[in-house]
Amino acid sequence: MTRRSMAGVAMPRHAARLARMPRPATLARRAAPFLLCLLLAGLGGGLFFLLGTPLPWLLGALSFVAAGQLMGLRLQASRRARNAGLLVVGCALGLFFTPEAARHLAERAWLVVGAALLTLAIGVALSPLLARLGRMDRASALFGSIPGGVAEMSVLGEAYGARPTTVAIVQLLRVVGVVVLVPSSFALLGISGHISSSFVARPLWLPGLALLLALGAAMTWLLIRLRVRNAWLLGGLFVSLGLTAAGQALTGVPGWVSAIAQVAMGAQLGVQFERAAFLGGGRLLGAAVLHVLLLTGLCALLGWLLAALFGLDLPTLVLATAPGGVAEMSITAKTLLLDVPVVVAFHLVRIALTAMLVQPCSVLLRRWGLL
Repeated sequence: MTRRSMAGVAMPRHAARLARMPRPATLARRAAPFLLCLLLAGLGGGLFFLLGTPLPWLLGALSFVAAGQLMGLRLQASRRARNAGLLVVGCALGLFFTPEAARHLAERAWLVVGAALLTLAIGVALSPLLARLGRMDRASALFGSIPGGVAEMSVLGEAYGARPTTVAIVQLLRVVGVVVLVPSSFALLGISGHISSSFVARPLWLPGLALLLALGAAMTWLLIRLRVRNAWLLGGLFVSLGLTAAGQALTGVPGWVSAIAQVAMGAQLGVQFERAAFLGGGRLLGAAVLHVLLLTGLCALLGWLLAALFGLDLPTLVLATAPGGVAEMSITAKTLLLDVPVVVAFHLVRIALTAMLVQPCSVLLRRWGLL
């Protein structure tokens, strides 16, 4: 089979395919932003590890990539690498859900739901202050203040008149701010847990790890089809959790594998600091930073009250009620030897309640003239 070239001369089909392939220079130009991002992320993670900072691989990658973005470098992070990292982290976290841990967690289900509702209520209550200080409209302030996902809150808020870019900036600063504030505060105060790390120290069995990741990927595919948020994290978590709770853990997940996953996650967070979005927004950024501090402080106070009332571990409850992402807060719990199943459960329930309640509550607020 042949086809005609631009000059009208017949050309074999395989030659035409070769002619359409990108040239090496084009491939190198496309790959450069990804490679530079990977280099910065790895350097940042390695440096923070040598310095002994909390969550070194995640925070180091985030800091270096964000700095590069704000300096005007053209960086791109691989979403596929980030998704694979979330799958690995989910599999690692599921190893903490022993039958005993799962039973204790089920007994505290009412507390988990109540704390999640109170955390969301704190976010809603702070939205008027955010609107006033940042000179934001009420819709943007509300959807920026609720501790939810960056993309989800931006899209949902736009349907109610919020400015998606404003919502995204506030939500991003919340996620990053909590990731930096909470582990750093724990490290400065010398706070750590007493949960045995024997779960993490399970020996690596490569066939078992391959099977665990494959099953987690299959579960992720199903969750994506069902339009579930955080599918890449939850797919690995649910499979690993189910096997571990049944006493059938396949393998351990070594620290170096988790470190690579955290670098990919940190790089993806860092590239979201787009220079253009942050230029000229001093008042908004100042209000967002203050909002993060107040939200984190009030949620920490909530965790302290719950721990005091019910006689539970204070650092675990503070981390469980922190308004951060489930992956980052759970990794912090794992690193500090806190009760990982409790932290994971609190954040997963908060995510589920956010998805279920934000839209109907928004309808009511609009009907009452408050949105």
